[in-house]
Amino acid sequence: METARVRGAKVLLPSDDEAPVASWTYPNPLEEERVANTDFRSVDLSSHRLVDVTVDRCRFRASRLMGVSLVRVSLRDVVFEGCQFDYATWTRVRVVSDVAFVGCSFKETVFEGCDLRDAVFDDCAFGVDLQGTSLVGADLRGCDLSGLSGLASLRGAEVSAMQLRQLSEVMVRDLDLTVSEVPL
Repeated sequence: METARVRGAKVLLPSDDEAPVASWTYPNPLEEERVANTDFRSVDLSSHRLVDVTVDRCRFRASRLMGVSLVRVSLRDVVFEGCQFDYATWTRVRVVSDVAFVGCSFKETVFEGCDLRDAVFDDCAFGVDLQGTSLVGADLRGCDLSGLSGLASLRGAEVSAMQLRQLSEVMVRDLDLTVSEVPL
């Protein structure tokens, strides 16, 4: 069994028995289904809706998930590489076991009530509006956090010292602070 190691995540990959898939054969919307053991390459899930779906032991490479709506989706042993989640809405998405996002784009994406504990985000553009989301133990090092809002959801996440400047700008924006010099 092959695994992908991304920092602390050890993601069990789909078996090599099946060739990579370049199309999404499931209906839109997809409800109460299990998507498993598949290596997706360059699939387009733009504007699709997944509700009560379990994604298990899958790899998504260079795929478009722009405007995708994920509702109560469970992720188990999934790696997303070079995927676009711009304008997506994630509602109560849950990471069940190791999940990694590498080189993904999350511009103007909303995470609402998600449990993304221990997920690994590496080299991602993280322009996410975090609303009541848990990122405890999540690794965000190496990501661009400048477009983030919802700073409180980062409680317990791992960031680098270099990201602190970005996060201070997020704090000023989130708290609507006025920063001014002390008069002499």
